[in-house]
Amino acid sequence: MAVDIQDKKRSVLILDDNSDFRKMAADMLSMKGFSVIACTADPNEALKLIENFTPNVVLFDIVLSKIDGIAFLKAAIGNDPDNHTKFIAVSSIASDSIIKEVMQMGASYYMMKPLDFDILAERIWQVCDDTRRREPAPVKAEPQKSPIPNMFDDLESQVTSIILEVGIPAHVKGYHYVRAAIILAVKSPESINAVTKIIYPTIAKQYGTSSSRVERAIRHAIEVAWDRGNVDTLTAIFGYSVNSNRGKPTNSEFIAMIADRIRINNRSSLTYKLPLYK
Repeated sequence: MAVDIQDKKRSVLILDDNSDFRKMAADMLSMKGFSVIACTADPNEALKLIENFTPNVVLFDIVLSKIDGIAFLKAAIGNDPDNHTKFIAVSSIASDSIIKEVMQMGASYYMMKPLDFDILAERIWQVCDDTRRREPAPVKAEPQKSPIPNMFDDLESQVTSIILEVGIPAHVKGYHYVRAAIILAVKSPESINAVTKIIYPTIAKQYGTSSSRVERAIRHAIEVAWDRGNVDTLTAIFGYSVNSNRGKPTNSEFIAMIADRIRINNRSSLTYKLPLYK
């Protein structure tokens, strides 16, 4: 998908293997006033588009076909010594070493999927350094928001830490789905009452899979935690259900109990909701 560039200060190129994510990101960013000049899954095509159109910002995933995101970033920055284009990595990979390498190479931000597009828009505005956006409103100024980006980054860290401590290793397929589900439940508490109608479809759309596969993968991740996890941590979170005959919690119980624990610890800052895609 390509469009004519109307405002170079707000132009965005999207590089991602997932066609659903490309379309979703393009639609959301277009609604927020950005000019999405192209969407592609081909890193080589993206390099040519950067050379031809010099977008202000490139959103790129780490997991790509042909070459990975790190190799792409290296090539793109090498082709742009004057740093005309900025890069924001958006990925489900939570490796500290990869995040550090990407940032050291010159990426402006590293954001975890699933994305909050309000926060992504703020990141892009910051990168664009659009001074017009910083002018005060002429009539009524909305109440100043809390530092959401910092809270969001901390929330990612909290969720990642607790699911690892519970006993779900990162290599288990359901690991990313569990993390995404908990984040959704923390930010949109009502979603936990509609796991099959909201949480599973939202995650399935984000990762390009089906709701049933998301459900099965989360179930498997919970079973792994119950079989191999830290009993003290499980007991602290799930209480009597760990050592009784009730068996393992359901997917919704597991997600809800961890989400509630995190929400209570962040009661003052978790005041916004993540958009859900049905």
